[in-house]
Amino acid sequence: MNQIICEGADPQQQKAVCHKDGPLMVLAGPGAGKTFVITRRLKYLIDNCGIPPEEILVISFTKAAAEEMECRFNALCGELSGVTFGTFHAVYFHILKKFYNLDRSSIISEGEKRKYIRQAANGLKFAETDEETVSALLDVISGIKNAGLDEKAYKAGQTQLDAESFGLLYRSYHKLLKENRKLDFDDMVLRCRELFIERPDILDMWREQYKYILIDEFQDINPMQYTVIRMIAAPSDNICVVGDDDQSIYAFRGSDPEIMLNFKKDYPAAMVVKLENNYRSGREIVECAGRLIGCNRKRFKKKIRAGRTVACAVVKLSCADRNAEAEKICGLIKAAVNAGISHKEIALLFRTNAVAGYFAGRMTAAGIPFYIRDRAESMFDGNEGRDIRAMLDFSKGKCSRENFLRFMNKPLRYISRAEAGNENIDLKELLNNSDPKKYMYGRLKRLIYDMEKLKNMHPFAAVNYIRKGMGYEQYVVNEAEKNGRDPSSVTEVLDLLQEAAGECDSYEEWLERIRKEQDGMAEMKKKADEDAVQLMTMHSSKGLEYRVVVIPEMNEGQIPSSRCVKSSEIEEERRLLYVAMTRAKERLFLLYREKNLQKKVLPSRFLSEI
Repeated sequence: MNQIICEGADPQQQKAVCHKDGPLMVLAGPGAGKTFVITRRLKYLIDNCGIPPEEILVISFTKAAAEEMECRFNALCGELSGVTFGTFHAVYFHILKKFYNLDRSSIISEGEKRKYIRQAANGLKFAETDEETVSALLDVISGIKNAGLDEKAYKAGQTQLDAESFGLLYRSYHKLLKENRKLDFDDMVLRCRELFIERPDILDMWREQYKYILIDEFQDINPMQYTVIRMIAAPSDNICVVGDDDQSIYAFRGSDPEIMLNFKKDYPAAMVVKLENNYRSGREIVECAGRLIGCNRKRFKKKIRAGRTVACAVVKLSCADRNAEAEKICGLIKAAVNAGISHKEIALLFRTNAVAGYFAGRMTAAGIPFYIRDRAESMFDGNEGRDIRAMLDFSKGKCSRENFLRFMNKPLRYISRAEAGNENIDLKELLNNSDPKKYMYGRLKRLIYDMEKLKNMHPFAAVNYIRKGMGYEQYVVNEAEKNGRDPSSVTEVLDLLQEAAGECDSYEEWLERIRKEQDGMAEMKKKADEDAVQLMTMHSSKGLEYRVVVIPEMNEGQIPSSRCVKSSEIEEERRLLYVAMTRAKERLFLLYREKNLQKKVLPSRFLSEI
C-alpha cells in the first residue's frame, strides 16, 4: 500500500481507504474525517489498484458538496483526475439526455413548476393557488415520486384536497409537463428506471462506464435513487456508501434511514467500517451527544470517542422568558468574542427559521454582526406580520384598500373584492350598503366593533385581541392544516409578534422596532463574507463546524416539535439535535425558557437524556 495515501489515518480509516472490490459501508460519525477517507480511497483505487479514473463515479446530494469533493480530490492529486463527481440529478440527466434528445431547457424551473400546478388547479376549479398551497402540493407530489409510487399513494389530509381531487390534479400537472416536453427533478430517476428496464443494453453500457461507485451522505438517499443506483452497480456491486444513520434528518424530503440500516441485508457480503473517532469536538461535547443519540432504538451501535484533546464545556441555561433568553445569548456571544473567539466562529442554531428575524433584531440592537445562512425575512414581513400590521394600521385610520384586502376575510366575512371598493374603505358605509339578512352584515358589524376596540389598545393587548378575540389565530391554524403546513410554525410567529409588541409602550414605538429590524435584516445580507455570527436552522448546519454553538428554545414543542408524535418522528428530532450539538468544537450552550407569553413551558425531554 502507498503509505502517503494513508499518512495520518487511524486503523479504521485505513481499512476503509484500502478496500477494493465488493460492497462497502463506511459509518462515519461527526468529525470522523469522512472527506479524508473518500479522497484517499479514490486515490488508492487509481494509484494502487490500477482502476481508470473514468470508471469511478462519486455522488453527493448537492452541487456544492460535489464540487467541493472534486476540488479536494484534485488538490490531493495535483491535477484534474477524470473521476466523475455529481449529484443524483446531474448523473441521471446525463444518462437521459443522450437517449431522449434532452437539453438543459428540458428541466423545469421552480417558477415553471409552480405555474403548471396553478394551471392544473385552476383548470379543475377545486384548489386555491396561494403560495403555501402550491408548495404543499409540490412537496406531496415529490414525496410520492421519490418513493416510486403514483397518485394513488396520496393520503387525505396531506393537503386540502381529497384523494379523488388530488389524483385529477396530479394527472393534469403531468399532462402539462408532457405537452411542454419538461422534466422535473423527481421525474429523472423514474425515467432512468424505466429506460434501464426497457433497454437492458443501455443499462449494460452504463455498468461498463462506471465500475466503481461511491455515494456520500448515504443516509439521505430515497428509495428510487437507491433502486436505480443498485441497477448500475450490479452485478459486480463495487458500491461504497459513506454516511451516518444518526445524521439522517431529511425525511420530509423523502430520505429513508431504513435504507442504510438495511444495507447489510441488501448486500450480505458488504464490509462495514465504523469511523468512531471524532476529531472535531471536545470530550464533553462528544459524550453528551452520545448519550442523547444512544436513546434512539433504530440505529447502528457505535462508540464515538473524542479524537483530540481540547478544553471544552457543555452548559445548560434556564431563562425566564424569550426576552431573557435573547439577552443571555447576546451576553454569551460578547463574552466569547472578548475571550478571543471571532464572530464567524460562533453559530446560533434554531429548530425553525421562524425565529431568525427575532434574533436578528436582538443582535442588531446589541451591535453584534450576524449573517443568516438560510433565506429569511423579518417576522414582520411574513404573511402573519403583514396581516396584523394591516389590521392595526386600519384601526388607527389608515383605511386603504391594500390594508383592507389583507385581512377582510381572515376569518371569512363573505366580503368580495368588488364590495371592498376602490381606495379608502369606510366600514360604516359598507355596512349601510349591505343586506342585513346576509352573512356579511353581522360579521361586518362585529369588525367595526373590533376596529374601534383595537384603536387605543397597548400593542401587546392588541395583538392578543387580534389572535383570540377576532379569531385570526384559529383561521391561520386551519389554513396551515389544510395546506399540510405545521400549525405550530404559525403560532410560533404569532408568539414572536406578540412578545415583540410587549416590549414596546406604544404602537409608534412598535413601528420603529419594525423599521429597525427590517433595516438590520437588509444589512445582514452584506455580511456573508465578513466576521459575523452565523444564524441558521439545525438542518442547514449539517456538515459545518464552529468553536462555539448556541442552541436556544430547548423546550417541549420546539425540539422535539409539537407536531412529532410517533416514535420514528421523535427519533428524527433527536437526530436533528444530535447534528446541531456535534457542530460544536469547544463550547456548547443549551438554553431553555421557563415561560412563553406568561405561560409556563417545559424543558425539552432531550435535556434529561443529555
